[in-house]
Amino acid sequence: MFARMHTTQTTAEQHDAGLEHLRGEIGPWLRDSTGFRGVLRLTSPDRSKTIVITLWADEESMRASAEAGRGLGALSAEATGSRYLGLEDFEVTYADTDLRRDELPS
Repeated sequence: MFARMHTTQTTAEQHDAGLEHLRGEIGPWLRDSTGFRGVLRLTSPDRSKTIVITLWADEESMRASAEAGRGLGALSAEATGSRYLGLEDFEVTYADTDLRRDELPS
């Protein structure tokens, strides 16, 4: 499994706008992407920094989505007025989770 991490600097309002953008615009595109396995969105307590991590079945799937991912990240930052800080790719070398869909934030 592989992961891509998008990092943005936000205000509380930009955080909220970005969450709606992820749910309404980016989420459906991700779900339709080959090899997509999930997404996590993390934010600092003061909402000044947001990290979005997408999970991919294999490196090929992650790489195939790279150009679109960069573009969507930049467009999302522009649409919400946040500052796009960067994008990094990782290999997931360990995962241990027992999350159920009903435990996840909506």
